[in-house]
Amino acid sequence: MRLALLDRDGVIVVNRSDNIKSPEGLQLIPGAARAIARLTKAGVHVAICTNQPEVSRGVMTERQLVAVHEALLSMLAAQGAKVDDVLCCTATWKCPRRKPSGGMLREAFQRYGAVASETPFIGDQADDLKAAFHAGCRRVLVKTGLGRKTLANGLPSYVAPVEVHDDLAAAVEAELSAISGGRSAV
Repeated sequence: MRLALLDRDGVIVVNRSDNIKSPEGLQLIPGAARAIARLTKAGVHVAICTNQPEVSRGVMTERQLVAVHEALLSMLAAQGAKVDDVLCCTATWKCPRRKPSGGMLREAFQRYGAVASETPFIGDQADDLKAAFHAGCRRVLVKTGLGRKTLANGLPSYVAPVEVHDDLAAAVEAELSAISGGRSAV
């Protein structure tokens, strides 16, 4: 089963310095919904894997986080994009599910019967790439969100190879080209 894993902030929605605490704080990155819709149309399952420690810090409640994700899924669905699952770690410290650990990603592989080496994880930060490495999946960095800063700071050598794209739309284009070309990797 084909699966694409996406980080939330900086990949699908605009990063906010004060973090997203309510549905009103959501702003889709241009082209993100259409990119997800293209994956859906191609039969690729999509899951979001995101750290949201604001819950453990007491900045927002679990109920507020659920409301944010419900609003996000609704915004995406209005543009023909379907996200099958939102996996979220609210821990503030090391946790097997919290990125840069690969727990959330491995959970998604099991849930969807996906093969790690055939699954891209598209993110905008070094911790996303580290999580992908630890989970054994393909590493894809987008330059939206914190992606340009991540590149400027240099990537840890052990996460190579990393595919770099301007945004989610470009990453999805490459993924769909790889699928139609019969390759299993981006």
